[in-house]
Amino acid sequence: FRQGVRDFTECRTPRIWMNRLLISSELLPQPKANEPLLNADTSSSKSSRLWTVTYVCVVTLQCFFILGFAVGFTSPVINELADRKEGYESLRKISYQDAFSITLVVGATVVVPFGGYLVDYLGRKLSIILCSVPYAAGWLLIILTLATDGPAFRPLLFTGRFVLGLGVGWTTVSVGLYPAEMTTRNVRGGFVVLNQLAFTAGVFLGEIIGVYIPYYWLAVIPLAFTLVFTLLATTIKETPRWLMTQGRNYEARNVLRWLRGPDYDVDQELQDIENVLLQNKLTFFEALREFKSKSVYIPVILICTVFFFRQFSGISAVLFYNEEIFKQANIKSAGLISSFATGGVQVVSSVIGVFMPDLVGRRKLLIISCAVMCLSLGAMGTYEFLNNKPYCHPHNDPRCKDHLYPLAITSIACFVASYSAGISAVSWVLLPELVPLRVRGIGAGIALFVNWGSTVIVAGLFDTYEGVVRPWGAFWTFSLICFCGVLFAVVFIPETRGKSLEEVEHYFEKR
Repeated sequence: FRQGVRDFTECRTPRIWMNRLLISSELLPQPKANEPLLNADTSSSKSSRLWTVTYVCVVTLQCFFILGFAVGFTSPVINELADRKEGYESLRKISYQDAFSITLVVGATVVVPFGGYLVDYLGRKLSIILCSVPYAAGWLLIILTLATDGPAFRPLLFTGRFVLGLGVGWTTVSVGLYPAEMTTRNVRGGFVVLNQLAFTAGVFLGEIIGVYIPYYWLAVIPLAFTLVFTLLATTIKETPRWLMTQGRNYEARNVLRWLRGPDYDVDQELQDIENVLLQNKLTFFEALREFKSKSVYIPVILICTVFFFRQFSGISAVLFYNEEIFKQANIKSAGLISSFATGGVQVVSSVIGVFMPDLVGRRKLLIISCAVMCLSLGAMGTYEFLNNKPYCHPHNDPRCKDHLYPLAITSIACFVASYSAGISAVSWVLLPELVPLRVRGIGAGIALFVNWGSTVIVAGLFDTYEGVVRPWGAFWTFSLICFCGVLFAVVFIPETRGKSLEEVEHYFEKR
């Protein structure tokens, strides 16, 4: 015990002290950085237990649930504020609707370029706990708009959205890497995709509850989840890979034994990590110079391109403007139907998507997903084209629109299902698998910057672009982009199913 106290008092910087306080479950003497990792005794290799991994991953899932709620919060709030008459008439203008939609995404885009480096510096656990700060502040600012009227209303509302965006970006950088570094190769894909399931559950609840209650009461729900998450996040463990990058091999071994179970042989897994780290101990500027290497810039370009196709498929436009899209299509009960056609379908398909990357394979699932999205968006564009033809006006044939609207609902539902179970799930799995460990923080930051930057463009310019090329032209454009995504996946994406993170890294080194 006295030795443990001395270890804590030797922590000279706040960062080291905080990590020791949060990560160490018991006061144990810490070995030196160059102390041998492996002991002479090794236990027989048995399958690892799942409840420990499930627990830490379920705790972190709440971050993605709150993220999804922030996205699902958009569509019902835009329509509620646009219909109010107490000084909010300006929100009827397209420019303000666009601004409300993209403010969240702009906040996320601001964080991700340097977020990867901060996650590597602070550690995975402390970074995850810090997600609660912008979430709590953002939802509180939105709730406070209830007591605000006049000129101060919009600045307060938009500031709350921007602060929420900071939490959204920080979540994708910090939480996205955590499941991949805590799980074994045979279950990694499913646990990583659980983030997508939590996200879609948040989107669905935000949209469906937003139909019935005011936006300020709607914001109370994710605020409560944020407080619960903050308490639970202090109980999770730091990842063994990050601990070993800090020379804390003894703690890494204890965490891995807790994760895998006392009967699991952790020595080989630790040795694989150590072998990679011996070659990859780099400073920030040394990591930047690594991007000259073919084994680094090729996988980073590949994952950035996957995120580009993910967002330019038009998913942000569909999620942010789904109620408006169904209203333009003259569908009755547009708010309720859009909630089930997007949020409800997302939840179901995300449940399926938990198993698909490991069952089907990353590459094949990506190809199928982009192909189905291409066909669905093409069908939606065809619906919009026929729906606006002169012969489909009510004075010619009142039943014409009634015959066509099932095509719109089916097209959007198929698009959202293929997106959630396919490219969305695969992108989160491929992010930690493709990017090498030595530049994983910076590489993830670059990829997520592409993701959120693309979201800003799509969500911010959708209404404007739709007005230029008409609704059918916008959907046909997205369909063409998805077709290009199919070709890209066929030609460039390798299969990573069944391979460890270290094996994937060696694959690119040999190319």
